[in-house]
Amino acid sequence: MAIGVNSILNMGAGALFASQASLQTVSNNVSNVNTPGYSRQAVRLESWPALDYYPGQIGQGVNATEVIRYFDKFVERTFLAKNGEYARWSAMSDNMKSVETIFNESGGYGISSLMSSFFSSWEKVSQFPDDPAGRQTLLSNTETLTSSIQAANSSLQKQIERSDSEISEQVERANQIISSIASLNKEINQHYVAGRNNPNTLLDERDLLTRELSALIDVDVIDHGAGDYIVNTKSGHTLVEGVVGFSLSYDGPKAFQTRTTTTTFNGQIGFDGVDGYEYTVEFTQAGALNSGTAKFKVSLDGGRTWVTDEQGNVMEFAANDVNKPVKVKDLDIYFEAGTNNNFIVGDHFTIVPKNALYHVKPTVGPVLISPQQYADGSYSQYRANGGTISGNLMFIDYQAGQIQDKLDEFSKNFTWEVNRIHSQGSGLTQYSHVMGDYKVRDASYPLNSDYIGMPWANRLQEGSFSLALYDSVTGKPVMIDPGLKSALDINFDPSWSLQDLVNHMQAITVDGTDHNGTVYSGTPITNFLDISIVDNRLSIQGKNGFEFGFGNDTTGVLAALGINTYFKGSSASTISLTDTVAQDINKINAGRINGGAESNNGDNISAREIGELTSKNLVFRDWTGRTTTQSITSYYAALVSGVGSFAATSNFYSKSTQAVALQLEERQSEISGVNLDEEMTSLIKFQSSYKAAAKLITTADEMLQTLLSLKQ
Repeated sequence: MAIGVNSILNMGAGALFASQASLQTVSNNVSNVNTPGYSRQAVRLESWPALDYYPGQIGQGVNATEVIRYFDKFVERTFLAKNGEYARWSAMSDNMKSVETIFNESGGYGISSLMSSFFSSWEKVSQFPDDPAGRQTLLSNTETLTSSIQAANSSLQKQIERSDSEISEQVERANQIISSIASLNKEINQHYVAGRNNPNTLLDERDLLTRELSALIDVDVIDHGAGDYIVNTKSGHTLVEGVVGFSLSYDGPKAFQTRTTTTTFNGQIGFDGVDGYEYTVEFTQAGALNSGTAKFKVSLDGGRTWVTDEQGNVMEFAANDVNKPVKVKDLDIYFEAGTNNNFIVGDHFTIVPKNALYHVKPTVGPVLISPQQYADGSYSQYRANGGTISGNLMFIDYQAGQIQDKLDEFSKNFTWEVNRIHSQGSGLTQYSHVMGDYKVRDASYPLNSDYIGMPWANRLQEGSFSLALYDSVTGKPVMIDPGLKSALDINFDPSWSLQDLVNHMQAITVDGTDHNGTVYSGTPITNFLDISIVDNRLSIQGKNGFEFGFGNDTTGVLAALGINTYFKGSSASTISLTDTVAQDINKINAGRINGGAESNNGDNISAREIGELTSKNLVFRDWTGRTTTQSITSYYAALVSGVGSFAATSNFYSKSTQAVALQLEERQSEISGVNLDEEMTSLIKFQSSYKAAAKLITTADEMLQTLLSLKQ
C-alpha cells in the first residue's frame, strides 16, 4: 500500500469493515444469549504490516483476520468425564428411589412385620393345635406373606424392565448422536480454512452433541482441530473417528468361546436361564463331553474369583449335553456336540445371560462393553462405566440383581427350613394321596447330581425317613413290629435316582398288625400303597382302605421332593402355599407321629419348631459362595438395610458428581457464555470505532478533493 491519501482511504475502509464485522459478531452474541451450547464469538483483529518510510515505519491499518469462539477444550474434556459420572450415578439413584418404596418397612406393613405375624401364628397353633380358627389365621397370614414377597419381586422386576426399555432408547439415541458428530466433522472440514474461516456454529453444535453423548455413555475426546475429532469411550472403544462413526448395540443373551489353546472341541456352549452376571467357564480337567472327566469351574466376575461350595472350595462341574445340564447359580449350563467333543485344560467360554451393551465396528465382531462388577464391588476399567446407559445397566445387573439374589436366597432358605420341619410332621388327618411338588429332570439321574434339576439336591443326606400306615375308616395305625410300635423306617442314599427310591420303597415288606388284629408278615407295601413316578415326581396313593403319614426324616428327601410340605416354589417369584395345605387346614402339620405311629391332635412339636425359626441361625450364601450365619429375620433386615445403603450411596455420589460437573460447566460458561453487560460495552466500543472509521474516510475524501482542486 502506497503512502498517501489513497492509503488513508484504504485504512478507513479496512477499519470500517473491521468495526462492522465486530458489530455483527456482537449482535450475534446478543441474539444467542439464551441459545444452548452457543459459545461467545469475537473478531480477531491484526495490524497490517507497517512500511519502512520517512520519518519511520508507517502503519497500514487493521485486518479482520477471523471470527474466533471462546472455548476451553481442557475444561470441556474434564466436564465430559464428570458429566458421564454424574449421569451414571443419577440413573442409579433414580432407580434406587423406586426400589426403596418396594421395601418400605415403615408403618408396620412390610415383609418384616408379616414375617412376625407368620411366626406368631405358628406359636398360636402350637398352643392350640386343633383349633380351626388358629389354623385359618395362619393360612391367611401365610398367603399375605408369600403374596407380599412375590409382589416385591414383581415390582423389582418391573423396575428392571423399565430401565431395560430406557437403555434401548438411549442406545438408539447414542447411535444417532455418533452418526451426527461424524457428519458434522465432514461438514466442518468443508468449511474450515486454517487462520481464516472457523465454522463456529458447527463446532458449537458438535460440542453440544458430545455433551449429550457423555450423558449417555462415558466419552473421552481427542480434538486435533477441524474435523479431525475423535470420540472414544473411557475404556478406549472408538465411537467417532473423524468422518467415520461406529455404533453401539443392545443385544439379548449370548454364549461364545472366548479363549482356547489347542482344543479340538468345535461344538457350542449353551444355557437356560437369565442372570445379571456374566459367567466365565474355564476347564480344569480334560476329557470328552458326557464322559464325567471333563470338568470346568465358573466365575461371575471375569475370572477374578470362582464359585465355591459352603466350605470355600472352588466347585467343579461336569461337561454334559443338553440332557444333563449342570445348575450353576441361576443357569443350567450345557454343551452342544460338534464333530469333535474333547476338551482340554484352559478351554474358555463366556455366557452373557442377559441383555448387554456391545461396541460394533464393521470389520470387527461386537465387543462386549457392559459394566462388569468384581467381587470387591469395583468395576472393570475395560468396560463402559459412565452415562445413563451404564448407570441403568449397573442398576439392572448389580444393584437390583443383588437385591433379587438376596430375596431369592431368603425365600429359598425360608421355604426349605419350614418344609424341612413340616415334611416330618403330622396334621389332623392323614394322606390318601400325595404328589411331590418338585420334579426331577430325569427319574434315572442321581438325586444329588448337578443336573437333576431339583432345587434342593445339594441338601440331601444319607439316612432314613419314617412312613406310617392307617386305616382310612378308623384312622388307627397299622402297628409295625408290635413289640417296638414304630413306623416303617425307609433307608435312603442321596446317590439314588428317583426310580431307585421308588424301587426301594416298593420292595419293602410290612410285618405288623392292624386294628382288626389282622397280622401281616412279609406283606409287600404295595398291598397298602401305590408308589410310582408321575411327571417325574414322586406319587404315593393309599389303596385297599389304607392311608399314610410321614415321620422323622434325617435325609431331607421328603422336603426336597415336596412331600408333606407347607410351601412350594424355591424363589421369591414362586414361593406359595402347597395346594394340599391351601385346600385343607387339617393338613397343617402342628404335631409329629410318635413311636407308636400315632398322631395326637394336641401334639405341637412341629408347630413349635417352625415358630422357633424366627431366631434360629441359618446359613446364607451370596453369589461368590461366601456364607453368613444369621436368623431368617436378621437376614431380611440386612436385605432391607442393603437397599437403603444402595440408595444412599447412589444419591450421595449423584449429588457430589453433579456439584463438580456444575462447577466445571460454570467455569466453561464463564469463558464461552455471553455476558450482556460486556456485549453492550463492546457494542458501544465498536459503534464508536465504526463512526471513527467513517470519519476517517470522510477526511480522506476531503483531502482528495483538496488535491484535485489544486489542479484548477
